[in-house]
Amino acid sequence: MKKLSATQKTINELKKYLLSDEAKIGDKLATEKEVCEKLSVGRGTVREAFRNLEAEGYISINPGKGAFIVKKSQNNEDALASWFTRNRGRIQDYVEFRNILEPAAARMAAERASDKDLKALEKIHNDFIEYAAVMDDEKLALLDEEFHTRIMKMTGNEVMEMINQSVSKRIMNFRFQTFKIKHNVENGIKAHEKILRALMDRDADVAEVYMKRHIELIDEDMERIIVM
Repeated sequence: MKKLSATQKTINELKKYLLSDEAKIGDKLATEKEVCEKLSVGRGTVREAFRNLEAEGYISINPGKGAFIVKKSQNNEDALASWFTRNRGRIQDYVEFRNILEPAAARMAAERASDKDLKALEKIHNDFIEYAAVMDDEKLALLDEEFHTRIMKMTGNEVMEMINQSVSKRIMNFRFQTFKIKHNVENGIKAHEKILRALMDRDADVAEVYMKRHIELIDEDMERIIVM
């Protein structure tokens, strides 16, 4: 299983501080440079972490002055709605692109996957169900990426794999956010189960249809979060 991204690790470390007794509302956070040095990460990673914390309502970024703590806790539903609203346009762009690429990949995978490939995919799906039982959103996000990446590899098409890798990097934080919601996790299990069965049956038409519906549901789930 893949490790947490540098951005997510940075977010987790900053949240530990924000939720500690040491942090006070109104305090100025360390500068990006100081966080970089303390956590041994790049400036881009820290900048992305700051943007996510601002979207979740923990900090306010004042250009030229720095980042300030505005909340030490927040209703999870409000935080998620805020994050999805802020990132809505970009996510929809990726959903549209995935809805072109991934159904085609599912069709190809049904025709080309080895029995070994399918057993590996089934193992990923079973692990997803296991972590869903305890709502471990970080591991669920990583397993979701692994599930879709495995299908892309089954195509045997290096260009499609390369494009998928690039897209996966850019939507990783979306995955971390979406699997905080039980309804989305349940949708993921159902969709992955149908896709897996279609692949194991070597039914290219059905695999393509189920993958397309799965990606469409991602957009529907996002809309539901924004208006909740």
